[in-house]
Amino acid sequence: MKQQLALEAEYRKLSAKFHSTSSREQCLILICGLVVILLLMYTFLFEPLFKESEKLQQNRDNTQKEISSLEVQVAQLSEKLNSDPNEPVNTRIADLEREIQNITLQLETQTSNLVPANKMAGMLESVLSGSKGLKLIELQSIAPVPILLEPAKEGEESKAGLYRHGVTLIFEGKYFDIQEYLQKLESLPWKFYWKKFDYLVGDYPTASVELEIYTLSTNKAFIGV
Repeated sequence: MKQQLALEAEYRKLSAKFHSTSSREQCLILICGLVVILLLMYTFLFEPLFKESEKLQQNRDNTQKEISSLEVQVAQLSEKLNSDPNEPVNTRIADLEREIQNITLQLETQTSNLVPANKMAGMLESVLSGSKGLKLIELQSIAPVPILLEPAKEGEESKAGLYRHGVTLIFEGKYFDIQEYLQKLESLPWKFYWKKFDYLVGDYPTASVELEIYTLSTNKAFIGV
């Protein structure tokens, strides 16, 4: 009880200090608070997941290159020898293929909770329409970008195994309405990556926000808005 009273007293003290400042200072304080929250979310939630995904993708690519090199060696040995000296190499190839399967499974597991590309724009608009005090200015899809290429077979072009699909969202509203909207996005069962967040104060207390988020998919299909 004493601790609660102390916290309430401290809150009233900080609230009084906040209201005693000028509107410009209040705006700067709120912006700084929002930036700190976003940086913390990116640092502790999204950045580690993205780094781990990149690491797995790189390992998969390196493993595939090693398989290609070993297959060339097998072909050369087959031409020179009548006997079958390839058993160790074939065993290594089988091990590497199993490793690729394991890495692929890990990638699928990591991306399983990401929002599907064809649902991302609708998700943003749905949450926005259910948020009070916000006005949608623009909702635009970003063309998919290949981020992982599968080694090409002889006579074929390389194919992308993973694509990055993005959406740009611009809307207006008051600070606390914007904060509530961002919290709703964070609480959704689907997850996504943040790439851009621009917060611009216009006619106080109204501000304009530009978000750019993206998800990962094995499907190249463009997101429809």
